Amino acid sequence: MKKLIEYLISKIKYIVIIYAAVQLILIVSADLNYNSDSLYYYNLAQECLEQGEFYPTQSHLYEDYLVAPLYINALVLILKINNSAATISVFNLILIFLEIFFLFKLTSKLFSAKTAQLTILLFIFYLNTPGLLLQNYTELFFLLIITLSIYLLSFQKIFYLILSGFTVGATIAVRPLGWALLAAIVLIQIYSSVKSKKLILNSFFIYLGTFLFILLFGGLIFLNFGKFEYTSTTGPVNLLIGANDDATGAFNSKVHEKGKAGFIDNPDSLTFEQKGEFYQQRAIYWIEEHPVKWVLLAPLKLMHTYGWDDISISYLLGYKNTNFARVGLVIFSGGNLDKELPNSTKLGKVVYIITLILTHLFYYFLLLLILFGIYEYLQKRNYDSLINIILIFCFFASVMIMITVGTPRYKYPMFILLLPFAANYLAAKLKIGEMNVKQK
Repeated sequence: MKKLIEYLISKIKYIVIIYAAVQLILIVSADLNYNSDSLYYYNLAQECLEQGEFYPTQSHLYEDYLVAPLYINALVLILKINNSAATISVFNLILIFLEIFFLFKLTSKLFSAKTAQLTILLFIFYLNTPGLLLQNYTELFFLLIITLSIYLLSFQKIFYLILSGFTVGATIAVRPLGWALLAAIVLIQIYSSVKSKKLILNSFFIYLGTFLFILLFGGLIFLNFGKFEYTSTTGPVNLLIGANDDATGAFNSKVHEKGKAGFIDNPDSLTFEQKGEFYQQRAIYWIEEHPVKWVLLAPLKLMHTYGWDDISISYLLGYKNTNFARVGLVIFSGGNLDKELPNSTKLGKVVYIITLILTHLFYYFLLLLILFGIYEYLQKRNYDSLINIILIFCFFASVMIMITVGTPRYKYPMFILLLPFAANYLAAKLKIGEMNVKQK
């Protein structure tokens, strides 16, 4: 294995070029028909284009919630250039290669250049990323902004600290998980101040950047929408999905059915704010009535997030309305596999199942390496503030998932940010280059 990894690292530039070529072929050849959240985001952007406005417009006042306003507005801008799904995939491709660049730069700073090269190799062989290329989710955009923010933070100069804070604000404008990054930075500042017995002032420039972004972005939405909004308002509905009689820890739309906790008789008569209040009240009432059950759901939410990994591989293989968990249940229950994998031959089904098994084995291998890498880092007690921010962000983000609802897609940004730990541990054990964390 050592010789193979060393050989692949030595050819990393060519592998990246091949990776780009393969994804361009996917964009040209794939049938880009969205479903689920991908379709919802696409339709929101199309509505804005038709109205000649940015998101949200007055027509979105009575939606169930506002979602990823920065991402939707980014879609509006790129679709103005060329209004097609292929344009979004090209945008995703740019995001992926910017992520490769900044992930390499950040990992080089935190660990070593060799670790960074191996991290990129692991990233490339992680097939959910090419699957996300063909879809329209927030994960690639969100991950890039987080990586950029932490990288800018590494320079520790006022200008870069303000820019880092500005990008922290941008993460919040994409997904509420961005608050976990800000919380991690605050916690590190408090710890550093207590340890040094003096107030660490540099972090205030980060907060200034975050405040400026929220003020500017929220102000622009206020001018367009009449309300100061700067982030998703999906928290209440996600809280309710994870706190009702039918909750399983995973996403379950039953909560919105008639007679269920989230059913609204006349949804068009309520604004997104009123719906949010309704969802939150119902969720809090259920939690108060079933505190033990709600607590017991928390590990199930983590299991649904980290326990399996078909974020987008089924979609990549051409099966857009299923996932490996559903297919697995059908196989073990003796159900109709043709329903889950329609228009496929026996060979096609075998290829699908083998591919998903292999990709899951690779995922579990990486997850195990990540855990070993984190454990080894903590054991050395030679802590790095940036590494700690990554770890605390991932912890807080996971706690937010445990409070709301779990799904494999939600872990993607955290999983990629933790890949350097897997690369560092693997290369250290195989003695590939300088793989130890820098001595501070």
